[in-house]
Amino acid sequence: MLTCLALLATLPARAQDARDLDAQQNLALGKPVTYLPAPNYGLTAQGGTDSADLTDGKLTQRPDQCMWFESLAVGWSYAGRVNLAVDLGEVQPIDEVAIRFLGGSPQAGIAVPGWVEVMVADSLDGPYYRVAEYSKWRPGETQRFGVPRSEGKAWVHRLRFADLKTRARCVGLRFYGTGLTCADEMYVFKGDEAAAKPDESALTHFTVTQAAIYFHKPMAHITSNIVTPMPIGWVAAPRESEQPMTVSLTVPRGVEILGGSLGGVPLDQAQVADSTYTWTLNTKGASDKVFARLYVTGKPEAGAKPELEYQLTWGAYQSPRICLPIDFIEVPLQPVIPQRLTTSLCWWDLASTKNWPRWEEAFRRIGFNTVPAMATWFDPKDQDTIGFATQVRDKGFRIQAIDSTWHRMLERHRTDPELYCQFADGSHGSRLCPSYRGPWYEEELQRTATAVKLLQPSYLHGDIELWNWQGPIDAEKCTRCQADKEKSGIATWEEWKLSKGEQMWLDLRMAVQQAVQESGGPPCELGVYDFRPGRNYQFFWPFDRLYPDAMQSGQVSTYTPLEPSDLELVGNEVREDRAQLPRSDQLPWITPGDAGTFSGEAFYYALLEVLCNGSRGVNFWSSRVWDADLLAAYARAIRAVAPVEDTLIDGEPFIPEVDGPGRVSGMKRGDDIVLLVADYHGDTDGTVKVKLDLPKRVTITDLDRHADIGNVEAGPQVLSVKLDSAAAKVLLLKP
Repeated sequence: MLTCLALLATLPARAQDARDLDAQQNLALGKPVTYLPAPNYGLTAQGGTDSADLTDGKLTQRPDQCMWFESLAVGWSYAGRVNLAVDLGEVQPIDEVAIRFLGGSPQAGIAVPGWVEVMVADSLDGPYYRVAEYSKWRPGETQRFGVPRSEGKAWVHRLRFADLKTRARCVGLRFYGTGLTCADEMYVFKGDEAAAKPDESALTHFTVTQAAIYFHKPMAHITSNIVTPMPIGWVAAPRESEQPMTVSLTVPRGVEILGGSLGGVPLDQAQVADSTYTWTLNTKGASDKVFARLYVTGKPEAGAKPELEYQLTWGAYQSPRICLPIDFIEVPLQPVIPQRLTTSLCWWDLASTKNWPRWEEAFRRIGFNTVPAMATWFDPKDQDTIGFATQVRDKGFRIQAIDSTWHRMLERHRTDPELYCQFADGSHGSRLCPSYRGPWYEEELQRTATAVKLLQPSYLHGDIELWNWQGPIDAEKCTRCQADKEKSGIATWEEWKLSKGEQMWLDLRMAVQQAVQESGGPPCELGVYDFRPGRNYQFFWPFDRLYPDAMQSGQVSTYTPLEPSDLELVGNEVREDRAQLPRSDQLPWITPGDAGTFSGEAFYYALLEVLCNGSRGVNFWSSRVWDADLLAAYARAIRAVAPVEDTLIDGEPFIPEVDGPGRVSGMKRGDDIVLLVADYHGDTDGTVKVKLDLPKRVTITDLDRHADIGNVEAGPQVLSVKLDSAAAKVLLLKP
């Protein structure tokens, strides 16, 4: 049991504790920090001072607290597991460890890590012992540590671990990063000389000098009746040459690993003895969230402990043998497979599905009706993939193709200056020229059309980011663009750019339509990442001009760690866009874990927020940290909404007022109402009061449990929805 006391009182963002700049009290002051992996965010890394920034006594100074613009801070973008340690120079008694993190979600995904551990050791090489932990996986942690709510405005929170009563020379922090994680100062405060060293039960495999594998959550998740992936991450230590490495993984008797690979070595090359699998490989290593993806199923035999064990040996180094608890999940059969909702994995390819043991059984039990394909990397000579695509369609699944049109053109012909804006001095820019229509342009359209012709997808979804958020700013200096604008007669650069974007998209649509006609495949819907109604993406792509004839869905993006405020954000973004559309033509993008991992329960609520605010499916980026926990939650969401998909797709938004705290989302079709009633922050006593005026008496069905829970008479009233221990319930109100 970890014993630490979080100090709930927080300091103002730039205030200093009396001990902060006292080297006799703040033992970390001026000491170097070692990172594994190194911080990777460019703006905070400017000046090359990251190794000193967390202990230099200098706080970031921006009035808006957006520290990711300041070199005084340290930043990680989509980092996964991060290790860092400060060497105090000698063994010291330690009372408190603290670190200042950026939070508040000023942009989606900028958040305090949801999982932070404090480690101590007598040398930089370890071994390290865990002495404190902040974990969102335990109820009440954010309140206990005084972490403020995220409400779209930056704040800095000093996460404090006090009353540690330990001693060490080196103090480490291990945390799981979000979309962007930033910190500007770390503290280690001196304690009582009588402090004791931690006992062996707190031993970890934390390191800042050696390689380490890691799981993305505090426990592993395994489905007992279908095969699902188990991702394992890798933190790589610097090596000048390849080092021999072995990784052993022991699962309980009754559990099987049926496929996948570790470090690029497939399962059939691993040694298997009883329930222990051992991989041997050589690597210099590069940090990777999916160093391994193993396909696992089963449940423990009688007497077997529900845990797995793992250990890594790299050259002369051997990590401790670590035990990890396992959560076993049974996924029920889907009573109804959706016909109109798009249920798919999105950022995934056909070859990966083909290599997924018993994939069809898993997909049907989860409730998928669509199988993804990466058209971007599709090889038209790959007969195996083409044949598998035919099998997928013959089994009744639709295909969803993901493409990055025009990006492949730039990759294939990057050395051709004609692709870029042309300047009067004879030089050229580094981004695509929006008026380029040379031979490579036509080749790219045909590349995409060929993928559509051979894969026959029902959806072609793009990820097209040819410029940054400012759009094609070189165009106004480009002689080719200047001539094109003059010839067009368009008065402003703003309007000219939108006309070029419209033209490019219409060219793509024509190529896709022709491919569909030639192949005899199904109609192919078009949509693009973050293209939204009422907005022009990168000042170039005019969604409102293209929808619905040339583009059939809006696809707002929110990559977050699905904290309570993030769940509201996901729903609000979808709700805002649905208000500008005539029907539920939305397929939003969210990330299943890359911007900070989360529980299956949080994922379930996020999917309901998407669907109950007017979407007909969802897109994902990326595939790296899917696990059984999330896939079982996806199955749960599909079971809940499949019976009411017509209301979600054909209905109108229905957002009744709440009497007191809480949140309601909903869709209404005729007299049928689907309501999502929620209290993600725990502001209520467990009951959300919803104001309704019903024209008819209705039966209320809990769609999660598929059980009728009561009747409500017609007329104006306040409906009290008891959430019990849940954060949200999805209900059907039907006459």
